[in-house]
Amino acid sequence: MTETSPATASPAPDTSAAPVPTSAPSAAPMTGAPISVRFFAAAAEAAGVEELRLPVPAEGVAVVDLLTELPRLVREQLSTTAGGDDPAGDHDHDRNTNDGAAVPGLERVCARSSFLVNGVRARSETARLHPGDQLDVLPPFAGG
Repeated sequence: MTETSPATASPAPDTSAAPVPTSAPSAAPMTGAPISVRFFAAAAEAAGVEELRLPVPAEGVAVVDLLTELPRLVREQLSTTAGGDDPAGDHDHDRNTNDGAAVPGLERVCARSSFLVNGVRARSETARLHPGDQLDVLPPFAGG
């Protein structure tokens, strides 16, 4: 499989996002170009969000490692964007994370999903994401 290259555009960094951990023992410096993770259909429902922006180390991160941390990263980012102080829980994205049930469902959905890195089909076991890349999470679709 051919490795995909990072996108050339550098969107503004989202400093509220939790960094994606690496498997390396030392903390690597984060870059100014986060990755974009887009969720479709059942994956968006399970995540409670359609897109996340996550900072990654300069050397990138394996998709399989990102998927392991994704439920935690979604929960952290949604609690940050909600401000954590909405007593009524009126935000649409809060309904999916208040009881904690939706985010664990994301792990199950991701286990059956296909992935695109910068628009190219990727195997989660071997693909890497680099700053500026885009990961699409595509769950199985019914119908035609």
